[in-house]
Amino acid sequence: MMEYDYLANFYDAFIDEEVYEQYLDYINKYSTIGSVLDIGCGTGNLSLELARLGYDVVATDLSENMLHIVTQRANSEGFDIEVGVYDMLDPIDYNFDLIVASMDVINHLSDLEDVEFGFTNIYNSLKSNGVFIFDVLSVDFIDAFDGYNEVDKEYNFRWKSEKGEKPHSIIHTIKLNDEDSDGQVIKIHEQTHEYIEYEKIFEKVGFTLLDSKSLPERKIFVIQKNENNN
Repeated sequence: MMEYDYLANFYDAFIDEEVYEQYLDYINKYSTIGSVLDIGCGTGNLSLELARLGYDVVATDLSENMLHIVTQRANSEGFDIEVGVYDMLDPIDYNFDLIVASMDVINHLSDLEDVEFGFTNIYNSLKSNGVFIFDVLSVDFIDAFDGYNEVDKEYNFRWKSEKGEKPHSIIHTIKLNDEDSDGQVIKIHEQTHEYIEYEKIFEKVGFTLLDSKSLPERKIFVIQKNENNN
């Protein structure tokens, strides 16, 4: 996703550390050290934490610039993290003990059909009893984003958010004003659904809910591949 290539250098400014802390709590509780796929890894904050814990990490994103930063960070700490460009709608050729998709990754899917398709790919790429942890933004949070306007002087960008055409969707328009981007305008689309809709889909695919937590703007789900399914 070329849009995120332009955001790579200041992507961490948008990260909510509380969300990552909750992910790590759930990972420590429901997963044992093994192989992990970090989908939509961004600049690798969670991937690096998992590498420090001893996981064999594969970090993927749609932005090559993001992945370049992940590789640099991993090398600086002596970790061998495999990186690659990956779209959740594509099949995964390997099997993992744990898969994570943090910080709105699921909200970039265009509709519930794509959500089901993505969840099916993830289910098929988990080992028996493997765990998938993801989060989605709340309907109220997305709807309240309409009209959001921010000028960030530290990173020289202007951020506007307006309601999209689909229900509970938002279009973020970011204009970069730094000397390297030459006024580049980025548009990022996000859409969410009622939490129950995601629950219906992952149960249909074959997952079992282990745990969940509602935060002010999102809900985190911990689900497991059913033991009696292959």
